[in-house]
Amino acid sequence: MESTEDINTSQFIAHLSGAVSWPGHCYWGKLAVMRAAKAAGMRMRRPLVITDRAAWNAGATVVTQALAATSNNEFQVFDGVVPNPSLAQVRAALQLARKFQCQSIVAVGGGSVIDVAKVVYGCLCSGLEPDELATVRGQAWLEGAVSADDLLLLAIPTTAGTGSESSSAALIQGEDGRKHLYRSLRTRPAFVALQPELTLSLPFGATAQGGFDAALHALGAWVNTDPSPIGKAIALHALRVCMRALPAALDNPDSLSARSDMQMGAYLAGVAIGICKVDAVHAMCTPLESRVKKPHAEVLAPLFRVVSRYTIQTDAQAYADAARQLGFGNTRDDHQAALSLIEKIEQLASHAHISLHFEDLSLSEQDGNLLAHQALKSASMPLNPRVLTHRQISSLYLQMVA
Repeated sequence: MESTEDINTSQFIAHLSGAVSWPGHCYWGKLAVMRAAKAAGMRMRRPLVITDRAAWNAGATVVTQALAATSNNEFQVFDGVVPNPSLAQVRAALQLARKFQCQSIVAVGGGSVIDVAKVVYGCLCSGLEPDELATVRGQAWLEGAVSADDLLLLAIPTTAGTGSESSSAALIQGEDGRKHLYRSLRTRPAFVALQPELTLSLPFGATAQGGFDAALHALGAWVNTDPSPIGKAIALHALRVCMRALPAALDNPDSLSARSDMQMGAYLAGVAIGICKVDAVHAMCTPLESRVKKPHAEVLAPLFRVVSRYTIQTDAQAYADAARQLGFGNTRDDHQAALSLIEKIEQLASHAHISLHFEDLSLSEQDGNLLAHQALKSASMPLNPRVLTHRQISSLYLQMVA
């Protein structure tokens, strides 16, 4: 990580107090899964493995061996998670967990799997149903302090992207088609195992989309106005790692070194957004995903193209600072330095075969207004470097498809 001299801390001077809650125990590298399982000790009891079929095919042997080594030979597997998971998968996994009286959760997969595992975990610990977890009563539990009596949640990511293994948030699609955010330090995994060999079977598309999402997580946590110096330092380092590791992993998919770096970049970006949240790009992405049936990264990229350029028209410094730290902005002009970083991110999207434009999306003025109303509910929206009004957000949605 960069030295403190490398980080522009002037923006933090006025904020003389704060707090940070660290993620759980993280193990990385060879045998990370075995080490995490052994460290969990007696808290690993009657586990339910939540996964999807592809992730379980990639990780079953490693996970089964780790569970056997910790005397957990009797475990249940729910492999019904799908991309953009819904409450239906949460209910099915929860039913299995309760039927077999599971007392720990092991999530094996990408962000969708870990998000489902977080909500199932919250229901098991609180005794609530998935619908109840979204009510005032459920929110009270989610906002409560982490308890020593809470069950164990171990996350074993087989992708490198969302950072769900280290963040406090989970996104689940409701019956209304919209993604609903569950945010809680209590559901953040207590143990994480980053074993890069589990990502070797990822195809180009999944590697590219996950890595691009991680890079924008890191950038969003860096450029927004949250004052945490710890979060900012982690975000900048994560951005540096992702910008280097993603092209390397795409060009050399069998490279354990590149895969390992990409896993760590995504993990650190997740830590950063857990501390700082993100910016308007992600805040505007969530409502749009209820209308656009595309992978998350393919919704992010067109939004980034429009929102970032609009933001730096008046508030370019955070982008410019990152550009200079990463060696992209060799100019004293903040706007030009910021633009150089934006162009580097867009080049990264091109390298990842992710389009910066929607070819088949149309939005009416009414659509723009409704999406803006939903985006303004995001806790990250007020943190965007340039504060955006309802009218500006609506206009940006329409510009994106123009």
